[in-house]
Amino acid sequence: MTAIQEFWDRFDRSARAGLLLGVIAIVGVAIALGVLLLRTDYEVLFADLAPQDAATITSELDKLKMPYRLARDGNTILVPADQVHKTRLKLVGRELPLRGAVGFELFNTSEVGMTEFTQKVNFQRALQGELTRTIMALDEVQSVRVHLVLADQGLFKKTSRQAKASISIALKPGHTLQPVQVQGIQRLVSAAVPDIRAADVTVVDQHGVALTRRSAEGPADDGAGSDGLDDKRALESYLQKKVTDVLDRTFGAGLAIASVDVTLGHTQTKVTTESVLGNGTGTGAGAGVKVRERVTTQAATADADADHPAPTSRESDYQVGRRVEQVVSGAGGIARVNVAVVVRANQDQEQLERLRDVVALAAGIDRQRGDAVSVYAMDQLANPMPVTAASIAALATPAPDTVATAPVKAPSDPRIAVAAIVLAALVALLAIGALALGRRRHEQAPLRNLSMDERRAVLAQVNAWLEAPRVPARAEVP
Repeated sequence: MTAIQEFWDRFDRSARAGLLLGVIAIVGVAIALGVLLLRTDYEVLFADLAPQDAATITSELDKLKMPYRLARDGNTILVPADQVHKTRLKLVGRELPLRGAVGFELFNTSEVGMTEFTQKVNFQRALQGELTRTIMALDEVQSVRVHLVLADQGLFKKTSRQAKASISIALKPGHTLQPVQVQGIQRLVSAAVPDIRAADVTVVDQHGVALTRRSAEGPADDGAGSDGLDDKRALESYLQKKVTDVLDRTFGAGLAIASVDVTLGHTQTKVTTESVLGNGTGTGAGAGVKVRERVTTQAATADADADHPAPTSRESDYQVGRRVEQVVSGAGGIARVNVAVVVRANQDQEQLERLRDVVALAAGIDRQRGDAVSVYAMDQLANPMPVTAASIAALATPAPDTVATAPVKAPSDPRIAVAAIVLAALVALLAIGALALGRRRHEQAPLRNLSMDERRAVLAQVNAWLEAPRVPARAEVP
């Protein structure tokens, strides 16, 4: 203790403070290194979990005596870095009911004395869970609820109730399902569940908006109008693309404009035709097969002889065939197609007629159906007044009191007008810049301070002006 005291007394106050700070720094660095070397690193085991899935996994980790941490509002579970893969494989092997649904692992443990009703309910739960897991594999889907209505089947009877399914999908923020993906979900459920048609599967999003389209097999629902509008837009886009491709390859990209309007028929028509079929023999054109014949002969009388036999009557029955033909045209067919084309290049009437035929073939125009195609050149639309020989002669002949001047044709291309405006603006800017530069050059130089000699010279000149005699002003002679 005395040695430590003597060592401490050798230093002054500043040296003692520096020694204490050094010791504290060394101890702090040692503690920090110890914490860094001895602490346990945690890595993500599962992320973006639903609350029910997080509760299931944490309960299982408690059973395994595995330390864990929760992050990101409890939807991410962290475990020690050296135990991540091992723990994940253990949890997968236990077949936990993740994604909020239980699958066919429900039948891994069979209970003794389970009733038939309980087995049906468990089968429905397992089927709904497996479908939920399959649909959850889509990248756009965040959560899914599947509800099945299965048809009851017995040994001697089958219920007439049609099996159906309803699916509620919560999408991730900023994601949407394409119509083909919704149809794929319908076909998936239809193929996985017996007695369910794809048209009987209803899919809605988290806002309650139906994602399924109207089926041609079932009645129209409330969304039939929007579905018909989608079909109309899709068909118009398809036909417009075909016509635009032909025009672009012919005149160049952007030198022709095409617009297509399609009218869809939403009325279902049923035509029944019934005709009589015959075998081509008999008394009439439609005579058929003889199926019965009756011959009636009256009894002979005493007056009858060889020249006058007893009267005889004959009746025949024929059977003819029937042919019934029913033609059903479904709703949603094309009722009419109208195509309008405007060409920038100047075309004569014969060229426009040939172009009209080409566009009609490209769009599948049916004249008997009432389809129409209109093709015009840009100069025809820009010049609504008809050009005749009389109007040309009137324009070419000047009036007696006027001076004939050569007409100046305005540029038909708007790009020329834009270029002229830009050029005029550049010239104006250059003129303004030249004026500003000239004005700046003619500005006076900044004033400088005069020296003492210069000040004296100026003062002497001013005094000389003041001392000079004044000349009296002459009186004006009236």
